[in-house]
Amino acid sequence: MIDWEAFYNRFRQPDFLPGYEIGHRLGGGAFGDVYLARKRSIGKAYAVKFLKLEAGQQEAVERELEQVRIFAAIDHPNLVTIEDMGVVMGVPFLILGYAGEDTLARRLKRGELTRESSISFFVQACRGVLALHDRRLAHFDLKPSNIFLRGEVARVGDYGLARLLSDGRATLSFGRGTPQYMAPEMLRNRADHRADIYSLGVILFESMCGQLPYPSGNELGLALRETDEPPRFPADFPPPLRGVIERCLRLDP
Repeated sequence: MIDWEAFYNRFRQPDFLPGYEIGHRLGGGAFGDVYLARKRSIGKAYAVKFLKLEAGQQEAVERELEQVRIFAAIDHPNLVTIEDMGVVMGVPFLILGYAGEDTLARRLKRGELTRESSISFFVQACRGVLALHDRRLAHFDLKPSNIFLRGEVARVGDYGLARLLSDGRATLSFGRGTPQYMAPEMLRNRADHRADIYSLGVILFESMCGQLPYPSGNELGLALRETDEPPRFPADFPPPLRGVIERCLRLDP
């Protein structure tokens, strides 16, 4: 078992992660905590993610790190890169390219998104996701808080639910994603890359309209629906973009 108290007691010591100075917490969730890290030799900023997997769980750790190696081979301007990985005090960690602390979710909350910037960030996110799909990878947890922004550049990150689609589909456990952005088929525990297309459609609608395409609190009903249910668009919504979103949100996009 990991001694988490000892882990965090040593956290700020200079030799905790050789070569790096650990800074403030950037975020975290069910899969791990992320901190700012600066490489002492060159002063460059990175993000370090400590995974909530214990090194003693050998099979789970090896499976996760093997998948990480696949992601690390992808270098795309609209994806958060994986630079290195290792284990410290029994806790696996990833060194990630620093994508900044701003996210699409934060800009939405601040009301800073224009129609033009919403479209631009959507297109960039699509390019990053396409790079994953080209490697037979699916993200499965696309949402505004996982789209990182530095200026006008968007990068998709947080690959905690991502899976290699070895047989075209992946087996999932409902409840580990964010229901408002999850494709209906994810509740049935079998999904493929098209689940990401659904999530991107939800994100574009929310970015442009300031609200989710479907009423909150009805995620279970949406997940179980068997017919297409287009959202209600504002009267002045651009018809071409309406078509894009409707296509993304179809049961069979």
